[in-house]
Amino acid sequence: MQPIKDLKMEHEAVRLTLRILDKICQRIEKSEEITGLGHLDRLLEFFKVFVDKCHHAKEEELLFPALENVGVSREGGPIGVMLHEHQQGREYVQAMNTALAQYREGKWTAIGEFVTTAKAYINLLNQHIDKENSVLFPLAERHLSEQAQAKLWQGFELIETEEIGSGKHDEFHKMIENLEKEILK
Repeated sequence: MQPIKDLKMEHEAVRLTLRILDKICQRIEKSEEITGLGHLDRLLEFFKVFVDKCHHAKEEELLFPALENVGVSREGGPIGVMLHEHQQGREYVQAMNTALAQYREGKWTAIGEFVTTAKAYINLLNQHIDKENSVLFPLAERHLSEQAQAKLWQGFELIETEEIGSGKHDEFHKMIENLEKEILK
């Protein structure tokens, strides 16, 4: 498989989870019964594990260094922007996690904080994905040799098995399918 195509496919899964998260936030804002907190737990796990430990790790540990090796600048260039946005995303996920925990402990206003942070995260990741798909990934496809891309693919496979665990990737895709059917119906 082609590593850039793999990253783009992962982006589609991320966009779907963002749509699910947005729909849950809309329900909360309409003061509909706040159910499905377990769904939020699963989404947060997805964002922590699939998005950060898997997808971002593939980029930060493998793709970005490969691009730097062919002359793409980290500082003041697209890689620096992506790294900054990855860190922003981590902070948003942590803030959502904290707000959800506070809500469960009885701080009722925390659900509003969760929604505000979730919306910021949705916006950040949608824009981030657009930048990667339209700028960074075409750059990688143009400048990375077949050999470099094959090496990326091997590294991607290792991250999926060693960092997140064998089968976890597929579990997340099944979870997304189920949430799509239930939440976006």
